[in-house]
Amino acid sequence: MLRILIIEDDKIKIEKLALFFEGDDLTIKESYHSGLKELNSFFSNYDFLILDMSIPLWDKGNTDFGGNHEQFGGERILREMKRRKKELPTLLVTMFDIFPVEGGNLTFGELNQYLMTEFPNFYLGAVFYNASEDDWKQEIKNLIQIISNKND
Repeated sequence: MLRILIIEDDKIKIEKLALFFEGDDLTIKESYHSGLKELNSFFSNYDFLILDMSIPLWDKGNTDFGGNHEQFGGERILREMKRRKKELPTLLVTMFDIFPVEGGNLTFGELNQYLMTEFPNFYLGAVFYNASEDDWKQEIKNLIQIISNKND
């Protein structure tokens, strides 16, 4: 049984990931702050992290819609993990293929390459998630195999 931390705020994607990882031990956090707090407190409890790139700063409450979305909140989490030496193997699972940046756009592939360069010790790669297709499942399996091979 795998112990997986998921930092994701999209309810449908959370449900699909929970079904995919049925039988594994999942902890789900829905914002930058709750995810970072979980990593800081319980880092060693997990085998790996599934991370979304665009996440709110704080969790949704009963009367609000959550914090401002951080377009690169996932990158901020990766930076904090590196700074605090909490280098948990990480998979990025995102449903965006273009990320607007100052002066243009960053493609899914460019973002993945950038993160591979910036966080080579623990960032394993990105998976493009599409709720209407199942390709993402095989891509996640492939990346999990990398984790298994490193642990052998």
